[in-house]
Amino acid sequence: MSVLRHAVAAMLLLGSNAALAQTLTAYQSGLRVAQGRGYTNAGCYAQVFAKHAVVVEKADGRRNWYAASTPAYNAEQRQRCGIDRLADISARRQARQTAGYSATRAAAQTYAVGLKVAGERGHSGAKAACFARTYATFASSRPSANGRAAYAISGQHETIYAAELFSQCGISR
Repeated sequence: MSVLRHAVAAMLLLGSNAALAQTLTAYQSGLRVAQGRGYTNAGCYAQVFAKHAVVVEKADGRRNWYAASTPAYNAEQRQRCGIDRLADISARRQARQTAGYSATRAAAQTYAVGLKVAGERGHSGAKAACFARTYATFASSRPSANGRAAYAISGQHETIYAAELFSQCGISR
C-alpha cells in the first residue's frame, strides 16, 4: 500500500511539473540571464543554469526558472565557465548602492541650492521649501569655471517652471 501511495505521489509530482512547463526552457532562461548580465560565455552559463534550475511559481501566478545560489552551483559556474557569480553579484550590488547614493546626494544638493535661491529672493518657511522642491525638479547641473556644479533652469523649461512655481507655491517670479 505504501508503494502505491509513493507511486501516485510521484505521478502527481511529475504531472504537476508538466503543467508547470514554461514557454522558455531552462537553457533559454539561463541564456537570457547571461546575456542580460553581459557574460561572454552565455552558452556555458545557460548549460549550468539549466542543470540546477527548478520551476518556481510566484505569488502572482507566474512561473519562472530559478537556480539557487548554492556552493555547488557557484563552483560549477566558476570552474566550467569562468564566471565568479559571487563577485559579480557583489559588484552589481555595490554599483546599485553607489548609483542610489549619488542620485540622492545630487537631489539633496539641488534642493539646497533651491533653498538658497529662495532665501535670496526673500522667501522663507513653507514657500521657500515649495520653491526648493520645484527648483530641484526643473534645475539641471552645468559645469562652472571653478569646477563645481552650478544649477540653472534651462530656457526650454522656463515657462513651465514659472507656471509650476505659481500654481504650487503661489510665487510669481
